[in-house]
Order: sequence, then structure tokens, then C-alpha cells
Amino acid sequence: MKELKPEILAEMAALTANHNIAILHLVFSRIQQRDAPVVALAFLDFTDSNISPEELVNQVERRFGPIVEVEIIKPKVEGFIVNTVSHNLMLGENRAIIFRDIGYRGLVLDVRKKIGSGAEAIQYYLGFEAGLEFGKKHREMGEALGIRDPVQVYRDISSSMFNCVGYGAMETVKLTMQPPYALIRVFNCFECELGKGSAKPFSHLVRGMIAGVLTELLGVEMFAKETKCIAKGDPYCEFEVTPRK
Repeated sequence: MKELKPEILAEMAALTANHNIAILHLVFSRIQQRDAPVVALAFLDFTDSNISPEELVNQVERRFGPIVEVEIIKPKVEGFIVNTVSHNLMLGENRAIIFRDIGYRGLVLDVRKKIGSGAEAIQYYLGFEAGLEFGKKHREMGEALGIRDPVQVYRDISSSMFNCVGYGAMETVKLTMQPPYALIRVFNCFECELGKGSAKPFSHLVRGMIAGVLTELLGVEMFAKETKCIAKGDPYCEFEVTPRK
């Protein structure tokens, strides 16, 4: 779709309604360039409709032909359909992936059972290195938005990015530059949900990420310690971040 005008969306919605087509999922996206085409992904239910998907495409192309191109995703198995057209998931200009809990359970939980405390140390440093890279990107985003204060970058960008990718709901309780210190609260931490029933705090990957981001933003190597954790029955996970001794 070359342009996304309100009247075009209204006409498309009316077209599906006229043929009793149920819209199950609809999303529009555009890469950062304003003149780039808009991509729309729709999952439609034709069960009670009086036309076929092919007939709907013909009508759309006749009405919106100069600005719209349509491709039908056909299910390979009856009753099962997924998006097989959009091969790369992007978050801004960065490649992203969706990692389900049945997959990251092995990386977080099962590897600890096999290797022990060594796996916990590895996970912390993996998170820390990832956090350093996140911090660099968040600083760049802040500069593009006119934000240069590291505290504001973390509060407004780092925590928002943490939330939007599904790691959990982050709240910055306290963050100071002098002295370098942070108290970070995370609700529904994806990592610690796997450790329910633990007698001690469970996070190593996420606390490493938090320490890495703050290290990059504050310019001081930071260390994160989890003081509260949902794995051991607390209502949220809480991380105290101080300079590494």
C-alpha cells in the first residue's frame, strides 16, 4: 500500500462488512522512511461470507488498484495458518525475533539443572553484554530525540523498550548519577516466572541486562543484585544496582 489515508481504511472496512467477513487480526506497519510503502497484514474469517478470498482481492484491486497490491496467504494445512510472507520481524531498524517460553525455558532453566552455578554466571554475563549493546542503542535513540541525560534515557527509553519486547513491566524506583545507583522493579519478569518455588532470587539474565545498560549509560561498571523475586513469593522482582567493587 503506497499511502495510508483514513478514507481508504474506511472503504476497506466497509467492503469486508458488506460481505460479512470477520476481521480477526489487522496490523499496519511502515519502515522509518515516510515515502516507504505501508504493509498491512490481515487475518480474515470467510466462514459466513458470500465471496471467496480471491473474489475479495479482485474487488480490492479494482477499487484501489493504483495504490494497493494484495497477496493471499493460503494455509498449508486446513485449520492452521501463519504469516509466511513477512520473513523478518523488525523493531525500528533492528531485526527482532519471537522466542516462546517453551524455547527459552531450556536456555534459562534446564541448562542450570545440567551445569549448575556455572550456568548462572554465564547467563549473567550474557545478559550484561547484551545490556551494553542495548545501552548504546538507547543512547543513540535519546540523542535523536534530543535527550542526553542518561537518567532520562533509562527512565523513558530503556525501561520502555524492556516493556515493549515482553520481558516484563519495568519501573524505575530510583536512579541517580552521583552516586551511581539504581533501584529497579520488574513485574512479571519472564525469567523469574520459570523459577516459581525457588528459595532464593532467580534472575541472572535479566539482572545482567539491567547492569549492562546502566554501565553503558552511566559510564561506570555496575553490578545488579536481585533483592526481591517473584520466584520466591515476592509480588515483584527488585534489583539494586551499584558500582562493581
